[in-house]
Amino acid sequence: MKNRLLNIALLYLIIAFTSCNKITESIQQDIIVNDTVYFEIPTLDSGGSAPAEVKKQTLRLEEEIKKSLNNFTPENIKATNIKSLFLALLPIEKDSIDAKNNFGNLGTIKFNIAANGNISNIANTSITSSSVIDFLSLTPGIQPETLKPILINPSKTYDIIVKAKAPTTTPMIVAALATYTITLSK
Repeated sequence: MKNRLLNIALLYLIIAFTSCNKITESIQQDIIVNDTVYFEIPTLDSGGSAPAEVKKQTLRLEEEIKKSLNNFTPENIKATNIKSLFLALLPIEKDSIDAKNNFGNLGTIKFNIAANGNISNIANTSITSSSVIDFLSLTPGIQPETLKPILINPSKTYDIIVKAKAPTTTPMIVAALATYTITLSK
């Protein structure tokens, strides 16, 4: 009788242990990763276009993933998505945006991301207003399946191309904030 009870208890422990293993295998978590990059738009002639010079790239995806609660690694990335992309013109002087050097002088902005020789477009915008504009919200259009291999590549770079509709007289310093949702799963 004792052996039978011991065997039943052992069977329950084995079932409970395998159930717990299956629960830990199906852990999923979304993390929000913010990437701020600074770039400089050069002085432009009316109708001229030029690439912007990227000043700083800060996305350290592997470090952000390791901060998550469940000991995830980059291999656990199941999906990526860009939620938002904001551009803010940094004033040269405190609290002032130059009327001759702002987003209102630009006709288009093309925001790309590149890795392994492949360039993918994140967002484009046409600026129709000629008023002084110091902040833009771009609508991301990159597909998640295209974004994932680029984001996990540590040598990725941003590529920004602008076209002027009115001449600018000085370079413009811009901060771009991209917000990504990364889905991790074990």
